[in-house]
Amino acid sequence: MQTIQKKFVPFFSLERQTKNINAQLKTAIANVVDSQQFVGGSFVENFEKKLAAYIGVNHVISCNSGTDALWMALKALDIQKDDLVLTTPFSFIASSSEVANHGAHPVFIDIDEKSFNISASKTEAWLQAHALKKNGQTVHKTTGLPIVGIIAVDIFGQVADYDALNTIAKEWNLWIIADCAQSIGAELNGKKTGTLGTISAFSFYPTKNLGAFGDAGCCTTNDPVLAEKLLQIRNHGRKSHYDYLDLGINSRLDGIQAAVLTEKLMYLEEYNNKRRAIAAQYNQKLADVPCVKLPKNTLGHHVYHQYALQVVDNNGVSLRNELEKHLLDCGVPTRIFYPKSLPDISFLSLNPALKTDTPCATHLVDTVLALPVWPELEQHEIDHVIASIKSFQPIIVNAHNQTTAQQTL
Repeated sequence: MQTIQKKFVPFFSLERQTKNINAQLKTAIANVVDSQQFVGGSFVENFEKKLAAYIGVNHVISCNSGTDALWMALKALDIQKDDLVLTTPFSFIASSSEVANHGAHPVFIDIDEKSFNISASKTEAWLQAHALKKNGQTVHKTTGLPIVGIIAVDIFGQVADYDALNTIAKEWNLWIIADCAQSIGAELNGKKTGTLGTISAFSFYPTKNLGAFGDAGCCTTNDPVLAEKLLQIRNHGRKSHYDYLDLGINSRLDGIQAAVLTEKLMYLEEYNNKRRAIAAQYNQKLADVPCVKLPKNTLGHHVYHQYALQVVDNNGVSLRNELEKHLLDCGVPTRIFYPKSLPDISFLSLNPALKTDTPCATHLVDTVLALPVWPELEQHEIDHVIASIKSFQPIIVNAHNQTTAQQTL
């Protein structure tokens, strides 16, 4: 077995990226300070315009966070108390919690085992089994509650199957919110994420592929009516200063974050391409390691917000915790996204009549492990991650309770 000398590789860091463009960022921030346009104004408008051009969408409505973007999208689509929204069980909580925050119910449809995204075929099967069309509306057979939409999440930067999902949505009269928090710059059939749903929601949290210096987000849409609603919702539900049309929230992007994002947007393609290059090395060098299942680029143009593999033995039993400890001993911290599936969070599944089975998601939370994949990783760090994984020799307990070391070289 190859002897691995411990060497620390950060799981993620912004230090190198910030240092590389430090002068531009400082100038951009200074310009905001000099202008005093801290909320709204030309810096926000400029960012929205440039992001719209990059994505290829008609309307960008910036806001305070990706979570707010999801809440606003649901509000703009007129979600009502007790409505049902079909969504993924494998995601950050916001893709479901904002449904619950409107008094509606997330209904969890299991994921595709290769993409880790909501399965279009399972979505269609669930609708065929549990829904019916009544007076132009889709309703749940058992409860009679309206089924109004789908929230798809482009998990880890892998685009969901929007072609199939949009076909389903059209057939069943549903809208689609695309949660693109992890997929900015990804594409499907030449169209970037942000153009593939009725409304799309983005997060610019600092760790994202395009990250601000604090919380930030946006909604995108090609529908001018929805865009106008989103503009009102983010600003206390008002059309002008004291012309209130509906309840809204205060969720405006500030000028400093807009200026930072505008500067970093110029480098987004470079950052994403570096992530892809690191993922390509992992895919090539780890392909023969028997205890890992590598992530699949199943559709479109992946941007690898996370490089998340599965760690299992020949019987599919998780070896994730063992590899996690081994890599930490080698100086390579990892992350588990996500350690619990959303149906296991009690306050998201209050109605037993809406309970679903999600075995693929359940298996994934027990086996998934994310490796460092940030753009400024240096080659010697990438090599160390690869060598550390190849040196992993898990202890396998066979059917006769005999232990053996599984050689992974």
